[in-house]
Amino acid sequence: MIDSLEEEPPECRQCGWSVEPSSERRVVTTVGDGAAVHRHFCSDECLECWESAKSD
Repeated sequence: MIDSLEEEPPECRQCGWSVEPSSERRVVTTVGDGAAVHRHFCSDECLECWESAKSD
């Protein structure tokens, strides 16, 4: 995946912290209504928490 050229990095979907390009960064992409939705996470822990809350 190519790093985004946005001026401000996205916020983590779980904790709200800035998601800087790093090896810890995770992105979940889904397609809904013909558009791609990218959800950014600062770590595996935040991704796992988000997935757990989503499935409850």
